[in-house]
Amino acid sequence: MNRANVIAKFREVACSLGSLATNTEWHLFGSVSRDEASPSDIDLMIFCRNDNQADELRKAIDVQAFELPLHLSLFTFEEADSINVTSIQKSTAVLTVDSTGRCK
Repeated sequence: MNRANVIAKFREVACSLGSLATNTEWHLFGSVSRDEASPSDIDLMIFCRNDNQADELRKAIDVQAFELPLHLSLFTFEEADSINVTSIQKSTAVLTVDSTGRCK
């Protein structure tokens, strides 16, 4: 599963979640982000408005829906910023869901 296919699957999942995913930012990191030839898993962080949204997304996202194991981490934007997680993980924002539920 290559980087482009993973991002397309994220978009499909995010758009299917409707209002639950509004105002989130999806970050890819690790071997799939680097588009390595044989990744063993998918590393995804989702930044959320608050803890409640993170909890609901964790329940709603089927980690088994991907060809590779999905390692899912959820943070509030505040938490992500306070620990500088994007820099630590060298992540890339690959999807944003705006306040209207539009996936960008």
